[in-house]
Amino acid sequence: KKAYNVFGGYKIQVPLDACTECCITKQQESQLASLTVNNIPFELLYDYNVAAKSITPDINEFKYFLPRILQFTYEFKYLSHSAELILSQFESFNKNEWTTQEVDLVQSFGNIFFKKCLMTYPLPENEQIDSILIMLYKAEVDIKQLLRIWTKEITKTSVLHLSCLMWSGFKNPDSEKLSSGLADEEISILLFDWINNDIELANLAPVIETIIMNPVEINEWELNELSWTYDRLNKIKYNKEIQK
Repeated sequence: KKAYNVFGGYKIQVPLDACTECCITKQQESQLASLTVNNIPFELLYDYNVAAKSITPDINEFKYFLPRILQFTYEFKYLSHSAELILSQFESFNKNEWTTQEVDLVQSFGNIFFKKCLMTYPLPENEQIDSILIMLYKAEVDIKQLLRIWTKEITKTSVLHLSCLMWSGFKNPDSEKLSSGLADEEISILLFDWINNDIELANLAPVIETIIMNPVEINEWELNELSWTYDRLNKIKYNKEIQK
């Protein structure tokens, strides 16, 4: 509801900044303009969100639809064929085009949604936690804040996501490159450094140990990955203690 209040002052007009030759129809364009934003159905907004836009899209139009986009995203209703691309239109704009209140709202959404993701395993539609991080990174959400949340979310689901990131999120366990072709170098290195150097991650080790000792609803592959994750976290702790 807060997003609808923060972005409630923006208006749109026809023609919309979306291709009506092959992406959306004129009828869909009229529907998007006539419906109140909180009543736009998922399928209609999906078609709009993936439609081709101009090189310099209309930021007022994007902000108008943004509350509904964030709502569907929070509900795990992905408005793109790839979760990483749902909020990619943020990349079309400069930081100075956003008010402090708007920036804070997007960051708050990122924090709340990411925590929900950490509490949900597996994620709907078999999405991976690295895809969620890339999506939020493209929306200019501070990823370091999300990682701090992760180190404090000491639960079974959060360590399962961590294990997936360590062993499936990168091209290989020693690579600084994320597996997703939609990730750039900055977020890849940020996440690689975090999982290899953050001593706070050692707080998750006891949870992993408990799961390994009583592997309820854990398949053999997940159990193997958790064992490797446990060893890796203890190695981080050991290396930090030596450095002291």
